[in-house]
Amino acid sequence: MASEGMQALISRCLAGESPAICELVGRYQGQVFGLCYRMLGHRQDAEDMAQETFVRAVRNLRQWDAQREFEPWLLAIAGNRCRTLL
Repeated sequence: MASEGMQALISRCLAGESPAICELVGRYQGQVFGLCYRMLGHRQDAEDMAQETFVRAVRNLRQWDAQREFEPWLLAIAGNRCRTLL
């Protein structure tokens, strides 16, 4: 189950608060980029897929199940983006 802090951050993102979206990206950019780089082996492709991951995640935040942890959901998006590129 996601923490109350994460749920509050997601709520702020859903409300369109830019600082909350920046906080969300800042919190997970290392993990997302790392996964993309390991899967793709090319820095530019990894940066592009990491960016696309966050765009898709923010666009689809309403689909995230708050009963689950956020990070695996986000990393699944990243993995799917990388597989699509490959």
